[in-house]
Order: sequence, then structure tokens, then C-alpha cells
Amino acid sequence: MILSTTLATALLGGLVAAGSVPAQPAWQNDYGKALVQSANLKKPIAVFIAQGGEGYTKLVKDGTIPADAAKLLGQSYVCLYVDAATPAGKEVAESFRMTRGLVLSNKGGTQQALRIEGQVSQSELTGYLTRYAGASQVAQTEFAGASQPSAAPANQYPVIRSSCPNGNCGSCPNGNCYRYYR
Repeated sequence: MILSTTLATALLGGLVAAGSVPAQPAWQNDYGKALVQSANLKKPIAVFIAQGGEGYTKLVKDGTIPADAAKLLGQSYVCLYVDAATPAGKEVAESFRMTRGLVLSNKGGTQQALRIEGQVSQSELTGYLTRYAGASQVAQTEFAGASQPSAAPANQYPVIRSSCPNGNCGSCPNGNCYRYYR
């Protein structure tokens, strides 16, 4: 009887946990993989660019991602942390022309919906995540509150699909690699 009760409690706990949203989202650290994941899941990408371990929390003014924002990130976004202190992260940050900030894309990661350099408050983060979670097409990119046309030349976007460098496509998804613009 004790074993049955313990087993039932464990199973019920597992079912509740399976339906719950983690306190913190799963963070991707590879931009190419995040783009593929965004396209496959039809979710926008939330790109946090900062420095150091868990630098994404440093973009929020009090250093904490609020629970409602974490829930939105976990459910509605592919989350990418770019550590600009690493060589690979520095290259990606340079392609965004940003050393510290937040970029939200449309679903599939093909257009930038929002660009903010520097920090945001907890309420701003939650508001932006709520506003852009369902963005399929972007008519304008919001720059820290000011809108600019998103129909900018392709080299203003950090990444496009290109042919494989040197014919080496073994690690590229679907034979397509990504090229970063500077």
C-alpha cells in the first residue's frame, strides 16, 4: 500500500511537472541552431546579447527575469543567449551591431521586430515579449520605442541563408549554412 501511494504520488507529480512551464527558459547558445529551431517551431527568437555566465539576466535592470517574462520566453520564443565575451559570441554580437541588448524577431527569425541596446525594466521586458510573441510579419522594426522601416537592405540583418563555405555542408542544416554580415 505504501509503495502504491508513493508510486501514484510520483506519477501525479510527474504529470503536473510535464504540463508546467520551467521557471527559466531553455537557452540556446548557437545562433544557427536557434534559427533552425525558430523556423521549425514557428516561434520568434529572443536574442539576449551580454557578457559572462547568465549575462541575459544583466539586461534586466534589477538583474532578474520576472516569472511572467520567463513563462513567455519558455512558451512562445526560442531563447538565444549571445555571450559577447567569447570569440564566437563576439562575432554574432558584431553581426547584430550591438554589444549589449535585446532583439526580438518574427516567427521563423527572418525579420527583426524589436532592437533595444542596453537594459530594460522587468515590466518593459514582459510588455515587449507579450507584444511580439505572435508576430508573423513585421512592417517596422521598433528601436527602443522608435519605429523604423524593416525593409532595410539584407546586410543590415545579421544573417541570411547562403551556400556552404568551401563545399563543406556536413554540419549545415538541410545543406544550408548561415553567413554573418559585418
